[in-house]
Amino acid sequence: MSLSRKSRAWYAGSSLLMAMVAWQAFVRLGPGGPDSLVVDASVEALLQAWVFWPRLAAGMMVGACLGAAGALMQIITRNPLVSPDLLGITAGAQLGVILGLMLPTALGLPLIFVGGAGAALLTFLAAGGWSTSPLRLTLAGVGIAQCLSAFIALFLSLNDHAAMVVSLWNTGTLQQFGWSALTPAMWLAPLAAALLAVLARPLNLAMLGDAQMRSLGLTPARFKAVTIILSSLLTALAFQLAGPLGFIGLVTPNLLRLAFGVARPSSLVPLCALWGAALTLFADNLGTAIGRWVTVPFGVLSALLGSVAILVLLRITPRAPSAAIARVEGHTVARRLPLPMFVGLMVLLCAVLGMAGVVHGGGASAIEFVQAWWAGEALARVLLDLRLPRLLVDMMAGACFALSGVVLQTVTRNPLAGPEILGVSQTSALAVLLALVLMPELVGAWRFLIAWAGAIAALLLVVGLNLRHGLEPLRLTLTGFALGGAALALIGLLIAQFSTNIAQALIWMVGSSYGRTWADVLGMLPWMVLGIGLCAAAARWMDLLQLGDGIAASLGLAVAQRRAMLVAVASLLVAAPVAVVGPVAFVGLLVPHGVRLLGYYRMRERLWAAPWLGAALLVLADLLGQWLLAPLDIPLGIATAAIGAPCFLLLLARTYVHRGRGAAI
Repeated sequence: MSLSRKSRAWYAGSSLLMAMVAWQAFVRLGPGGPDSLVVDASVEALLQAWVFWPRLAAGMMVGACLGAAGALMQIITRNPLVSPDLLGITAGAQLGVILGLMLPTALGLPLIFVGGAGAALLTFLAAGGWSTSPLRLTLAGVGIAQCLSAFIALFLSLNDHAAMVVSLWNTGTLQQFGWSALTPAMWLAPLAAALLAVLARPLNLAMLGDAQMRSLGLTPARFKAVTIILSSLLTALAFQLAGPLGFIGLVTPNLLRLAFGVARPSSLVPLCALWGAALTLFADNLGTAIGRWVTVPFGVLSALLGSVAILVLLRITPRAPSAAIARVEGHTVARRLPLPMFVGLMVLLCAVLGMAGVVHGGGASAIEFVQAWWAGEALARVLLDLRLPRLLVDMMAGACFALSGVVLQTVTRNPLAGPEILGVSQTSALAVLLALVLMPELVGAWRFLIAWAGAIAALLLVVGLNLRHGLEPLRLTLTGFALGGAALALIGLLIAQFSTNIAQALIWMVGSSYGRTWADVLGMLPWMVLGIGLCAAAARWMDLLQLGDGIAASLGLAVAQRRAMLVAVASLLVAAPVAVVGPVAFVGLLVPHGVRLLGYYRMRERLWAAPWLGAALLVLADLLGQWLLAPLDIPLGIATAAIGAPCFLLLLARTYVHRGRGAAI
């Protein structure tokens, strides 16, 4: 008699779990296994029991919680590629950890739960409600996570102790010393299991859709809110024990669907708990095995495995969750400024901001400062040499990021593409940081080429993996998310292993123009000029690509070759500022939309307007960062995220089109 799919999944999961337990016992306790603990009552054996059994229990508890939480998230969002990272839960939990460090009472678990649940609910709100599409939910989660990460980086840059604690927490570990950390999970996990049993039938109804749920007496919004809170609680339990681990919740439900065909939620959730425990112990054992050659923290290993899992799932899944995408053109502007007038105003704004940045705090007006500089006064010349290069770097970085966004959104035909959304900025920053660790003597002369190599490799990977699927927006976004997550995990590993100043390293990760000199200006200038020139030469190609590949090919454009060339141009425009100021977010995403909302639709108009608008935005963000909390100098990337994240979420909300008025993201 053949076994059902559900039974095969149960037997296979149980066998894998027992094998992982035996493997861990053999590795950590020796050939004698657990029996050695009973026979040998020495202090060493007691210490082993105090460490081994709690670690084993923590691994199973963490995996079961993350597996069940991932299944719940994917069921209610109807998106098989959702994970705590995609909903912003990881960033919210990190914020809870920081709040726990600031408060005198021990509120670690409640604060982690509140932070994660709050971030998830905020993501749903920003995405347009419970009926949002997978792509909107993904983009909103990325936006919320980046906004929270920017403010977290600001706090950590001011508190070295907190920076060290959070950096260690981010690396993740199953190591336990005694049973105290497991006590809350032992009390709450049975309650969560009982609630899951109660939700079994509603979870099955959730597969029918919101309308059918209402007809059967179930309120979709209330049910989804309860489910999100429960999944956030399970995630908080896991994060409290082991730090931020994401791949278990992502991989486990998809593995059961693909390998065993288990899709019914009432069966999927408990199976995910079983398989999650087994896979977590497998990852822990794998980390121990490779630890003989290289030490990889458990959190970094899980992030890398999760990123690879997303790429594999996208590769073997024939169709991503459907998500139409609207053109984010905004309303037609009846009376727009003539392009020369707009460019002139942006030039004037940049000049005014630059002068304000140079003379601020000097006790003199702009005219008096110019007169003092012309007269050769030492103070005026020193201020100019200290402050003007930084502002010029801001302007050039803003221009490059903005142009890269224009090119990327054209190449991918995705109006919500940007260097940070596609993982390009993070990969370019990883290349520079890796070179700083391995070849510090070469970075000064080769940092631009190194950053370009990282950026072009990321873009070729993201675009190449999605060409056969027509560059579907959701696939493209998830591929970039996976690549960016892997890059950030490796950056965190490099900082933890090699950085002597973690706070400064965190500031560089979000982007900073502090201390930039004339050498940085002269180093970036030729790359910016080259990028702008190549964009101007390719303006006609980009106009044709916006019409679609078929029309562009019929008009004589070699689509594949031109797209590859534009990818190289976009990577160059990203690499130049990343090499100098780091991976500043949101400029490449927002400025192209701002230009369109101002009424500049043709490519040549956008290529003129975007760099000046980007330059003005970045220098304004940097000056606000210098002035708002003076004498504290807020890093450029944090100030930009504080401005850009709300604007991005507002822009995402503008893409929502009510039913009957067209498709939305």
